[in-house]
Amino acid sequence: MTKSFNSIKNVLKLLLLLQFYTLHAKAQITWPANQLLPSFASPAQTQDLITLRETSSRWEAEGSAISHKTGRPETDGWLCQTGIDLPNLHMVYGPYDKTIPAGPNVAEFRMKIDNNTVNNDPIVDLEVVNATTGQLLTTQTITRQQFAIAANYTSFRLPFTMPADNQSIELRIFWRGTSYIKVDWVSVDQNSSSAEMYLFASLKGIINKTKPRIFSYEGDAFAEGPYTWLQSLGLGWSEPADKWDLITKYRSEISGLIVYDPAQIHTVNLATMLAKNKQALIVSPLLLSRLTSAPYNLPILVDMRGQFTSKLQVYQTLYNTYWPTIDHRLLIGLNPEAHKAALREYATALGAAVVWLDPDIAGESELLNSFLSSMPAGANFMGWWPEEAAGVERASKYGLTTIASDWCTNLTVHSGTSRTVNIKPIPPKPALQNKIYVAFILSDGDNLQYVEHLMRKLWSNPDRGSVPIGWTLSPAMLDAMPGALNYFWQTATDNDNLISGPSGYGYTYPNSWTNQNALEQFVAKTEDYNKRAGLRVITIWNTITGDISQNVGQTFASHAPTLLGLTGQNTGGGLTIYNNSLPGMALSCNYCSDEQNMKDHIASAAAGWDHNSPRFVIIQAQPWNNARPTSFKNVASSLNADYVVVRPDHIFQLIRESKGLSTGLPAKSH
Repeated sequence: MTKSFNSIKNVLKLLLLLQFYTLHAKAQITWPANQLLPSFASPAQTQDLITLRETSSRWEAEGSAISHKTGRPETDGWLCQTGIDLPNLHMVYGPYDKTIPAGPNVAEFRMKIDNNTVNNDPIVDLEVVNATTGQLLTTQTITRQQFAIAANYTSFRLPFTMPADNQSIELRIFWRGTSYIKVDWVSVDQNSSSAEMYLFASLKGIINKTKPRIFSYEGDAFAEGPYTWLQSLGLGWSEPADKWDLITKYRSEISGLIVYDPAQIHTVNLATMLAKNKQALIVSPLLLSRLTSAPYNLPILVDMRGQFTSKLQVYQTLYNTYWPTIDHRLLIGLNPEAHKAALREYATALGAAVVWLDPDIAGESELLNSFLSSMPAGANFMGWWPEEAAGVERASKYGLTTIASDWCTNLTVHSGTSRTVNIKPIPPKPALQNKIYVAFILSDGDNLQYVEHLMRKLWSNPDRGSVPIGWTLSPAMLDAMPGALNYFWQTATDNDNLISGPSGYGYTYPNSWTNQNALEQFVAKTEDYNKRAGLRVITIWNTITGDISQNVGQTFASHAPTLLGLTGQNTGGGLTIYNNSLPGMALSCNYCSDEQNMKDHIASAAAGWDHNSPRFVIIQAQPWNNARPTSFKNVASSLNADYVVVRPDHIFQLIRESKGLSTGLPAKSH
């Protein structure tokens, strides 16, 4: 009987193991050669929904909660200058807040210096004090050369442990009088909430790479709400009482921990790349004791503390040791001090190389070139850059596009949704008359995080559909967010025209491409993705103000036959017909900020119109200053009978008709 019972137990163990390995074997990420980005397995019908955001308290240095013994307020901060302000005094102290919980926390001091190279003198002493007991909890002296860049704010973080609840915290900055210093703010990240961001982003990546089962809401003022996408995609959800319960729930799929070094924060990016193959969570030293103890009992697999002495050494190690074995079709840019979660879950799931290298800084620039030059045609840079123009320009020179996505929060889920996109045909265009035709475009749709968050919020505006609007989207959504792309198509009105954001399947400056064959491949791939996504117009960016070169326009005309037209960023630059077949129209406003701005540019573009021929005006507004469907409705309402507001695809059909070109056929349903 005992022997029989043991046999049954062994069989059950084998079945459980088989079930576990079957899940991992059959539900892996796939990345066919013809896809820009990988596909994930279909999401679980019921998602574990967690809220993932930092819990912090912040006090402005010039605010009423902070006191001073030297210095003075200046615009956005508190300033001390040599020869003017008294030295060897506290320029900042306070706020005597009693809401900081017991346990591990992190104080942050945001400051800037005017010169970071003249010497390496001590500049300020940072102190965290328990004002209830008078105990000094931690202190650090900051020297001049610890400021990475002069005249830019730098954050200095000091971990500390609050001994008990309801005790008063005091954050101090003691100014030694040796240099100009300006303080923006001081803050406390409560209970290691920053560390939890890295931890749970990596948990999502590790669990969702086999089957997406965890969905997080990380929203801010631009966000769509915690349940919006789950409802739009037809997914259910359950909300655990404590997100830490998910580590217990999925413990069998986690092998251990990778400990990053807070003293070299870029080790977070190296840990992100390593986590997939090691089935490991990314962990701050602050959380180690909790995770290595019951009920988790997770072993440390890699400990990066003390292993690196500089940011550049971290990324050089990534390049030398790991890059040769990683898929070169994707490089991800994330700032480890800012992007603590968001796209990090996607990077973790893919095991992709993650860097934060500035094209404008010597050493970093050269190493960045090494990465980019080894990437194949059609490869992409995801995430974002330290500075937009320099980064997009650098990638463009190597024939690579940037797929802006650093604040995307659930691409592992979105990338597993159904790839069936049901495209609606273009409605009939209006008749061509001697009128001023105006088309509105809302920019930034190349940015997947904008599509996921603010655009989804704007899509719910009650005035959507009241006037024609061109909504820019990324063709890469076919891989990264197919369910979302289908949602926008299915809920679009006849006045909602989905078009491609800059400058095709990814954000790039086509004028900067040096290899004509690579440019032709980019345009042909864009044509393929646009056809399947139902996008017939592209906003081409060559910097925010650049025109479309003759060669680039002709390349699009030759290799993207279904396009109706291109817009150019050279405001007021007029119309160009490429290869006698493809119209390219410069915007009349390339990045309008508000309703008055739009009205002024329309009036300027209409000046001198003689009523004897049609005139065409395209206005592109940016969404970040509250431009929304209501804004376009208000502008349209201000126009008299000389004007007709039309969709962007219609304005290009009308331009074509006025120039004797084919007006194009409606996109076929797929």
